[in-house]
Amino acid sequence: MRDNNSSHYLRGIIVFFISAVIIIGLGIVSTQFLVPGKASYNWDSGGTSVLPVASTREYPVTEEGESPFVAVVEKTRDAVVNIYAEGENPNARNMDPMWRRFFGLPPRVSSYGSGFVIRPDGYILTNNHVVQGGDKITVTLSDDRTFDAELIGNDPQTDLAVVKIDVRDSLPFIELGNSDDIRVGDWVVAIGNPFPEQGLDRTVTVGVVSAKSRRDLRFGSDTPEYQDYIQTDASINPGNSGGPLVNLRGEAIGINSAIASPNRGSVGIGFAIPSNLARIVASDLIEEGKVSRGWLGVMLSELTQDQREASGVDADAGVRIADVIPGSPADAGGLEPNDIVLDFNGKEVPDLYTFRLMVAEREMGEKVDLKINRDGKEKNISIILGDRDMSLAQSQGQMFPDQDRGDDDPQNTASWLGMSVETATPILARQYEVDYHQGVIVTDVEPGSPAYRKNIVPGTIITKIDFRDVRSKEDFVRISNELQDREKAIAFYIFDLNGNIGYVALKP
Repeated sequence: MRDNNSSHYLRGIIVFFISAVIIIGLGIVSTQFLVPGKASYNWDSGGTSVLPVASTREYPVTEEGESPFVAVVEKTRDAVVNIYAEGENPNARNMDPMWRRFFGLPPRVSSYGSGFVIRPDGYILTNNHVVQGGDKITVTLSDDRTFDAELIGNDPQTDLAVVKIDVRDSLPFIELGNSDDIRVGDWVVAIGNPFPEQGLDRTVTVGVVSAKSRRDLRFGSDTPEYQDYIQTDASINPGNSGGPLVNLRGEAIGINSAIASPNRGSVGIGFAIPSNLARIVASDLIEEGKVSRGWLGVMLSELTQDQREASGVDADAGVRIADVIPGSPADAGGLEPNDIVLDFNGKEVPDLYTFRLMVAEREMGEKVDLKINRDGKEKNISIILGDRDMSLAQSQGQMFPDQDRGDDDPQNTASWLGMSVETATPILARQYEVDYHQGVIVTDVEPGSPAYRKNIVPGTIITKIDFRDVRSKEDFVRISNELQDREKAIAFYIFDLNGNIGYVALKP
């Protein structure tokens, strides 16, 4: 019995040690061969944490072990250019030279930015705010050749412009990709010339698409009317404006245009104009020198949930026709107030902003098909679009035939404290996407002026000055003349772009 028990005891000890060796070995193997696609973890060696710490993930690499961004940069960088624009200082315009010297205002000002070649024969796409007001534009290529550039056309409503240089050779260029195909999280590369005074030409930054369809952004007096921005965390700094935002195929899917920042430097919130919008605008500018936009002639409003239920509209889409301008293409085509537009040329209308872009991207004289909901029933109608700018001018002239717009004589322009105004009308209010109020609407603001310093922007409606009612441009001119010698601050009652009423004090 004793010998038998001893042998059992010995065999138990041997089995225990063999099992321990196997378990430890499996543990070592498991740390060396991780399951592909699964996250790996390291445990806190100090033993103070009960949670695993994720290991650092690496950036994607090619089969050759190279960063995928290298090929993108090599394909596109030489098509990116420096742009220098010089023009008359708007703040010093019409100012006596003595006062100009007293305030230290130079007679001319300059700006720097970026752009990129979109055709090998020298056509370059950039931002309007890079070249706006410039009477001398210079382009420097990647090989340091410098050319005087011609402004082919600009479009403040999208902040885009096209310039051209005369070259004998074929230039490297960047194709415009399909911005509708990008997804949030896609890799993108921004190329441009940040801080040009430091000579940081063709700087490359990498990030992702942070968001799409960013709208209703405000950039002071340079705010574009049509917005559908791509947001990215790829670094965009002063001087990057007009440069390309490219995908991993080397196609430009955006034009870098603006940043949101408390200090004018990049904080990872940049905005680019989508290439599909830029393609339409650039084509018009190259062919016609201006942009032709389709026009329906309607006032729009978003649908409320109650309106959806009452009309039987199930989808979270569609826009409501708030009003139809008499004699407009919409009126001729049979649109009525309270109609709900569901489809435009076979595409669903998701919201008001998208519908405005859909219409603006079509051309005058083009027939468009709309599917609408009227009184709970769906109906199809066709409309021949008009020209937006021409139709707005004609409509304003028909509604206010006796109104002196001051377009032909600069002496009649209602301008004071750095802002130009017109009598507010429903058409003008619609053009600036603000609610209509009786008064005057600001159409232009000079940088650095008293109005500019108080954040008054185009589209602001003024209803009172110095506690006196302002119902028209004539009231504005009369009151401004009476207050020419005023030295203390002047009270203005305004409606801002969001429809909020407020009080602003401007000091001459």
